[in-house]
Amino acid sequence: MWLERLQNIDRRVIYVVLFVALLIPMLKPIGIPLTVNPTTQQVYDLIESLDPETDIVMIGMDYSAAGSADVHPQAVAVAKHLANRGIKSIMVAFVEDGPMLAERVLKSLGDRVVYGEDIVNLGYLAGGESAVKKFIEQPATTFTRDHRGTPVANLPIMKNIKDINDITLIMDFQTGAPGYQEYLRQLPPGGPLYGVGIVTVSVPNVMPYLNSGQFAGLLPGLRGGAEYEVLLGEPGEGLARMDAQSLGHLVIIAFIVVGNVAYFASQRKEKKAKG
Repeated sequence: MWLERLQNIDRRVIYVVLFVALLIPMLKPIGIPLTVNPTTQQVYDLIESLDPETDIVMIGMDYSAAGSADVHPQAVAVAKHLANRGIKSIMVAFVEDGPMLAERVLKSLGDRVVYGEDIVNLGYLAGGESAVKKFIEQPATTFTRDHRGTPVANLPIMKNIKDINDITLIMDFQTGAPGYQEYLRQLPPGGPLYGVGIVTVSVPNVMPYLNSGQFAGLLPGLRGGAEYEVLLGEPGEGLARMDAQSLGHLVIIAFIVVGNVAYFASQRKEKKAKG
């Protein structure tokens, strides 16, 4: 009787067990061991090498709300790293959802930064690659006000930015166009270093750019964000989601194993009964 029950577990029981397995790490990351890929380590080491006194980083908020599950944890982790090191950063978006998501990143930083001095959300500039080109040519004057309505001229952080070469690194988080192709076409030779954070499915497409040296670093999908949290020693949304994903897979595998064991055991029992 019990073998039959194991083969016919009510789907509602499976859903409840799976829901609980996904919920627990989302409330509190478990910290399932995670190895760090060389590409993630490369981005981390690059930011570690920056000089807080002279270097400024541009954070490209070029991902949509639909793709934020994969990319947003990366942006938060990198922004925390920059803030921890006292490196100034400007947030620029060429995607409509960017400024809203930038505000979420700012909220996660808490009192690590002083807005306007250490970091700024310049907002969204429409126009795709033309907008990217305009900002690269005139980063100091393209925006007259930031996303919160403050005149850019009144922001201390912007006083040290005259042209694109005053920015040491562009770390662009993206889910589509404009993305790495638009940037690479518009960035001048000898300009800022350029790194990307992308969705997992895009990783095979961009590896040639990393291998050729056109990218200074690459964060691959949700795992890249989780790995960065490991390096920071600050578990967050990325690790929580990776834990949930891993536990979800384990639950599904467990039910498959139980079902198969019960099936073969019942078949064996029937053969014995007939024999």
